[in-house]
Amino acid sequence: MKRIAIIGGGISGLAVLHYLKQRFGDTVEITLFEREATTGGTIRSIKKDSCLFEWGPNGFLDNQPYTLQLIKELGAADQLIEARPRAKRRYIQIRGGQRAVPWELPFKDKWSLVRGLFKKNISKDHSIDDYVSQRFSPSIAESLADPFIRGIWAGDIKRLHMASAFPDLKFKWFKNFRMRSFKGGMGEIIESLDKRYKQHIQTDCEISSAQINADVIIVATPAYAAAKIVEHLNPVLARVLDQIPYAPVAVAGLLFKQDAFKNKPDGFGYLVPSGANKEILGVLIESNVYEGRAARGQIMVRVMLGGAHHPAIINDSQDQILGKAIREMDSVYGLLANPIETFVKLWPKAIPQYEINYPFLRQSIAEQCAKTPGLYLCANYLGGVSFNDCIKNARSLSGAVII
Repeated sequence: MKRIAIIGGGISGLAVLHYLKQRFGDTVEITLFEREATTGGTIRSIKKDSCLFEWGPNGFLDNQPYTLQLIKELGAADQLIEARPRAKRRYIQIRGGQRAVPWELPFKDKWSLVRGLFKKNISKDHSIDDYVSQRFSPSIAESLADPFIRGIWAGDIKRLHMASAFPDLKFKWFKNFRMRSFKGGMGEIIESLDKRYKQHIQTDCEISSAQINADVIIVATPAYAAAKIVEHLNPVLARVLDQIPYAPVAVAGLLFKQDAFKNKPDGFGYLVPSGANKEILGVLIESNVYEGRAARGQIMVRVMLGGAHHPAIINDSQDQILGKAIREMDSVYGLLANPIETFVKLWPKAIPQYEINYPFLRQSIAEQCAKTPGLYLCANYLGGVSFNDCIKNARSLSGAVII
């Protein structure tokens, strides 16, 4: 019987396992190896008493049919929830105050947005900063694109490559896509995949491709981990993978009583532009976004810190991260009491950065993989960093495997 080995049990690896089992059934032996005690990678939902803390992504847009189809196939569709209507109110922090996007932007910026929609032939082979400045205005790049990119990529718009970060971006009237999650948090989809394919998953198993006897090896780990795994198979590929940078992110979860604020937190939360020179990337009011994140009379928030502009966050202790998060909440909302529960998760290498040289790296990765029969790569440093991207790319790769 032919054998397929998947190394890495994050959402990419688990989704690949699902699609390969759909394709091959029991005609091929498929095993997933995960070095940690549990699968899920950056996705985990921590439940404690009355609150729920997401230490990674807190949801996804329902604009990707493959994601919704996967959830149905796992029998988890009845656990889906939508973001609350109040989450539609989103803010950007400008000079210490909160401005609703896009309604409270200055008129000149609103006009730049409208005018830019009709511009044609703006090359995307530039940094995001250059592209947005040319299409809209430098002001839009600074006040809107910058905090938006910090919120998604934790990155620097002057270094990220527009065509790589947003290859399919088209300016048109956007449909009313919704933010979705699960009643018990994003960890539910990991639990569903884990439960269904438990007999094909080995955890607490750090392994290299040299130790695996398989006809096909699919490496579904971050680039820096993949570099070590494939080194003996293709040293050139390993060196290329090692060149992909990652931005660090610290996530602080704070649970407050509702009356702990002078000014009650509103809407989805807010993002912070890099010009503010703060370690804070943004604040999400989780209990405003989804049900079940805090009990009645409580407010659950997540504060994101670090990113490409502030990599030194990796040197902070948990207490230091919590202190910075609490001071941010106090400066914006005015705290009358400390949080009643706290959580911290530090990701020293959280999000891959598709920087200006990324097209060259991506091409080199493809060329080297073509020279290494039986080796495939599937992770968020290829084809997009979002939860939806990971599902879509896993499905595509699973159909391309030759065995």
